[in-house]
Amino acid sequence: MLRLFSRLHFAYLGLFLIACGGIFAYQALYVWPIERCEAQGLWWDPQDHICATPIPIWRITGRRPDAGAASRPASARGAGRP
Repeated sequence: MLRLFSRLHFAYLGLFLIACGGIFAYQALYVWPIERCEAQGLWWDPQDHICATPIPIWRITGRRPDAGAASRPASARGAGRP
C-alpha cells in the first residue's frame, strides 16, 4: 500500500509541475510580450507576434490632417458641379 501511495504522490507532483511549467511558458510566450508592447504605446499583431509602430494615415496618403479643404484636389471638393 505504501508503494502505491508514493507512486500516486509522484504522479500528482509530476502533473502539477507540468501544469505549472505550461502556465509559465504561456505567460512568457504570449502574455508578457503583449503587455510590454502595449506599455510602450505600440500595436501588437497577434497573427505574426510582432510589436509594430502605428503609422498615421497621412504618412501613406501624403495629406496632413491640419491642411484642410484647400489642399484637396478640385474634384474632391465638389468643384465643377452644377
